[in-house]
Amino acid sequence: MLSDFIRRLRGDQVVANAAAELRAEMRDELTSMRELLLTINHVVVQIHEVVETLNHDVRAGAEPVLPMFLGHAERLRLDADTAIGATQVIERQLALLAEQVAALDQSQSPST
Repeated sequence: MLSDFIRRLRGDQVVANAAAELRAEMRDELTSMRELLLTINHVVVQIHEVVETLNHDVRAGAEPVLPMFLGHAERLRLDADTAIGATQVIERQLALLAEQVAALDQSQSPST
């Protein structure tokens, strides 16, 4: 009887340890994804600044190259739109991961 109880306690401890390791790994992954998202957001801002600068330069006097610039600007705009879409998807995934980590924390917390 006592040996069964001890085995059960050890099993519960193994599950608790595995859950703690999983939560730690998920937090690390969440942190790295947030850093990646910040980098992507920074790149999007830089792309926007380049497009605005090019737009100003072209409108200031380079009429013969305007069609070429407009094609280049459109490609940059599409790249920026794609990057923004990617950051929105990542933000949604980060929110889901944060909810899952919170749910794991809550389910592993001892009830009082």
